[in-house]
Amino acid sequence: MSADIRAMSEQLAADPSSLIFLPLAEQLLARGDMAHASRVARKGAERHAHRADVHDLVARIALAQGDETTAERAWRQSLAIAPEFGAAHRGLGFLCYRQGRWSEAETHLATARAATPGDPALEAAWEALHAARAEAESTPPAAALHAHAPGQIFDAVLGESGQVSLLLDRDGLVVAGQYLTAEGEDLGALIGAHLSGVGDEATRAMRHFGLGAWTRIALETEAATVVMAPTGDGVTLVAAPREVPLGLVRRTLDQCAALARQWLGLGA
Repeated sequence: MSADIRAMSEQLAADPSSLIFLPLAEQLLARGDMAHASRVARKGAERHAHRADVHDLVARIALAQGDETTAERAWRQSLAIAPEFGAAHRGLGFLCYRQGRWSEAETHLATARAATPGDPALEAAWEALHAARAEAESTPPAAALHAHAPGQIFDAVLGESGQVSLLLDRDGLVVAGQYLTAEGEDLGALIGAHLSGVGDEATRAMRHFGLGAWTRIALETEAATVVMAPTGDGVTLVAAPREVPLGLVRRTLDQCAALARQWLGLGA
């Protein structure tokens, strides 16, 4: 347990009504301690049910755990409190988009775009949504969803290489791509939660040491190689089995990042 988490936990124990639970749960979420983060956030929501940002936190943690039902319910609680709360509209917009619920996605994304104009992830989702909706009106829904689902935008690059790729926004939410296990479970939301804020941390570290802008991070573990690059306000990530040469993983990252920038309307 880090010193910061320990100190915040002690402060919360001394004063259960303190809002320190918000940064505490955020740090636990970033560390991947989902169970602990969820407990802290839910208890906080019980005490501070009037705060829209608290329900947004519960929603993001639930989504990272793969619980879309709870995430949607919590975001809707946020909107019941603050109907124009941008973060909740953003979360619901992406969620409805990924589920092919075009009308609902359009409503939420429109409000989120008004709250944060120029956000490249929102703009890309907005354009892709309208393309998907137009296609859905002229082809069977299943075919339209397959043709435009953001989860498949990297498929042409990845092929059968055994690698996976994700495009994450600045909060770690999955904008595009997917991370499927052998059993077909999508771990994208969980991976995104683990990496929430990594781009900001890298930027701060580079600025501190006067090294300029960061262009790539590579992590080599016993089981896998993970590389990531900044893309708009977020990051593009590629993960590969450990036996895949690092050079190949890097080339795949370059290709996926270029595709992600094009998809976001940022150029090649």
